[in-house]
Amino acid sequence: MPSHRGDYTIESLARGLRVLTAFGPARPEMSLQDIADHVDVSKAGALRLGHTLCEAGFLVRVGDGRGYRLGPTAITVGLATTATMALPEVAEPLLVELRDVTGETAQLAVPHGTDAVIVGRVPSRQFPPNPVYIGHRVPIHAGSLGRAMLAAAPAGTCDEVLARSELPALTPRTATTPEAIRSDLDRTRRRGWALNDQQTTVEHRSLAAAIRVPSGAPVGAVNITVSASRVGARVLARTHAAAVVHVAARISELLPEDFAGRTDVA
Repeated sequence: MPSHRGDYTIESLARGLRVLTAFGPARPEMSLQDIADHVDVSKAGALRLGHTLCEAGFLVRVGDGRGYRLGPTAITVGLATTATMALPEVAEPLLVELRDVTGETAQLAVPHGTDAVIVGRVPSRQFPPNPVYIGHRVPIHAGSLGRAMLAAAPAGTCDEVLARSELPALTPRTATTPEAIRSDLDRTRRRGWALNDQQTTVEHRSLAAAIRVPSGAPVGAVNITVSASRVGARVLARTHAAAVVHVAARISELLPEDFAGRTDVA
């Protein structure tokens, strides 16, 4: 008896799924030609596939628009397994998007005691990145990532962290008194983002927003970092604050309340 299996296959859908499953740790990005070769279609067909998957959020364009990475919807589809993932895995596609939208180095941090710890980083394609590495620690009161998380935390938690911190001065511009830090945290809460204006190094500025679970508790923060000689504080805020806040909110939307990744930061 002949098989009718092929009669029930939607070939265009099958091709789209084959594109999505082609991505992985060894292949985080694919060009239009890569997609065409992988599913055996013309470049025009690959362009239609890429456009459709981007429109649905399964892919995002990178660089000059000729490459693709997995997008946030691809993560949302797997939300049942997201609770077992670490925050860098969840955030990575959106960090790439933030880098590509702003042109600047994008970073992800989680709180650990009185420090913010860098756990994700996507260097700028256009500008030399700052000399920061995965695992780098910054006193939580000094940088934009730490202050974004502190501002999102309950007042009691914030006071406890500040009481335990030595509040070192990393540059002459670092706020080192609880009063000055609380004043800055108030500004951060009002505008929704934290600014580091040469408070960790005199060579760099950065702008960050908190990542939260549905209850509002902060589990991390995302930022972009720029050269202080190239970008002023006002220009940084005016040009990129909205993009940073938007990406932080989109990462937050992917996290369930019982996000297991949050236990990695304790």
